[in-house]
Amino acid sequence: MKRYAAALLCALALALSSAALRAQILQTPDADFLELVKNGRTEEVSRSITRGQSANTSDSSGRTALIYAANGGYIDMIQLLAKSKANVRLKDREGNSALYWAAAAGQEDSVEALLQLGAPPNDANRIGTTPLMVAARRGHDGVVRLLLAAKAEVNATDHTGRTALMWAAENRNTVIPKLLKEAGGR
Repeated sequence: MKRYAAALLCALALALSSAALRAQILQTPDADFLELVKNGRTEEVSRSITRGQSANTSDSSGRTALIYAANGGYIDMIQLLAKSKANVRLKDREGNSALYWAAAAGQEDSVEALLQLGAPPNDANRIGTTPLMVAARRGHDGVVRLLLAAKAEVNATDHTGRTALMWAAENRNTVIPKLLKEAGGR
């Protein structure tokens, strides 16, 4: 019976036209690779890349290996992926870049590494949220400092018309509004 169920799942996955759905149903090499990245297994990721795995692999939500490395704060992994031609500008299906995810998670070292690799500090997602806005909203003052130093647009607005300063003020943060005002924030 187990064999029949496995064969049925396999046939179903092959019949489906969506590669993302097939990846969810079947455990693919890409899914294994992304699990290694999520768990910070740099040596194993390096071996996978050496065997031909793309550094730009993504999952069904469009999250790339670089996004997972940045979100997890895995600086060695970020450097490895960058050397392996990972595209720092790729975004997930919501339009969030690796820099956005690093800023959201408060991963200062990841933010710094991505900025050094050329990640655009003003790269907004589908609803207009920038890395600076998400860092301000979540209270990550160290990330805010890094983004401001990288010339992040302090007065950019999201789809609701809010700026990073407005987000920080709504969350009753005292440090970040001061940083943003000093940078010309309104």
